[in-house]
Amino acid sequence: MSSMRVSRVLAVATGLALALLLHSCAFTSDLSGSLVGKVRVAGSSVPIAGAFVECEGAAAVSAADGSYSLGGIRPGDRVVYASAAGYSAYAEVVTVEESTLHNIYMNIYIGPARLFGYVSHATFGPLEGASVQIGDLIVVTDSFGFYEFPNLEQVSYLMTVTKDEYRSFSANVHPTSEDYQFDVNVLKLATMTLWSTADAGVIKHDPGTNFGSSPELKLFNNVARHERFFIRFPLDGLEETAEPSTATLWLYNTGVETNEEPRTILVGRVTELWVESVVTWANSPLTDASIAHSTYEDRWYEVSVGTYFSDWLVYDRENFGLLVDTSVNLLADRFVFASREYEEDESKRAHVVLDYAW
Repeated sequence: MSSMRVSRVLAVATGLALALLLHSCAFTSDLSGSLVGKVRVAGSSVPIAGAFVECEGAAAVSAADGSYSLGGIRPGDRVVYASAAGYSAYAEVVTVEESTLHNIYMNIYIGPARLFGYVSHATFGPLEGASVQIGDLIVVTDSFGFYEFPNLEQVSYLMTVTKDEYRSFSANVHPTSEDYQFDVNVLKLATMTLWSTADAGVIKHDPGTNFGSSPELKLFNNVARHERFFIRFPLDGLEETAEPSTATLWLYNTGVETNEEPRTILVGRVTELWVESVVTWANSPLTDASIAHSTYEDRWYEVSVGTYFSDWLVYDRENFGLLVDTSVNLLADRFVFASREYEEDESKRAHVVLDYAW
């Protein structure tokens, strides 16, 4: 064998040996990196289970607590990918070392949404001309009561629906699909004046006498003399779905007005049946402990009694009427209110103005 041939063989052998050595070193170093951490909802510590995590061919699925572990990754800057149902895809460059801690935070997927629906009333059906508002966006319903917001995202919105003579409607709406239907039923506003169907005064120092036919309803309490009265209003003329907004008891003082301290008016709900022509101080029905408050203007006294009407109309408590009373006051004058038998001016008779929706 010539010396030149021997030199070529030695060169080839040396090259193969060096290549094998380099390959062996590369093989052991390429697989020395690892990643461990948890997959969580962005901006929180809430874990995401079942997320698929992958880097350089190494893959894992996150556990119930969001934890994952990847091994056999070449050290260096590597791209970590993650995906999970309901979340936007994740990709981030991470410097992988022998043991690298890396938590993955995934954003909840927010897809496009078309929000639509119908605005209607239980009796009148579809409502045309209702304004439906989300943020700065306002649309008006057509003749079918239809509204549509075609270019939204799948996030929560505060929706407000308004229409003249109807109660405003507000609700949080969260579209969860690309086509999301949300129908709205609104209530119509109404006002009714209710005139008493029964009223009768009772007097403590005359406990057995009935004053049910008197044109006067007296209110007085100075310890020695205590006068108060019962009054009841009908509810049978209202729609079954009526929901009171406000209810105001109006009482007209026909007595002498002075500059003395005004008398307090207290109103409570009666909890037992009473009869106008029979009730006296001695047989007075029971009442609850609730108290309404009054205001005064030009001989008319207004008392807010909306709570009681809500109990009767919405919560189906039986309507036994109201007790109108007053606290002890040695200086205040007697109130003399017009009863339902008051004949000089029927408009002065006790009544309730009820604002409600149905």
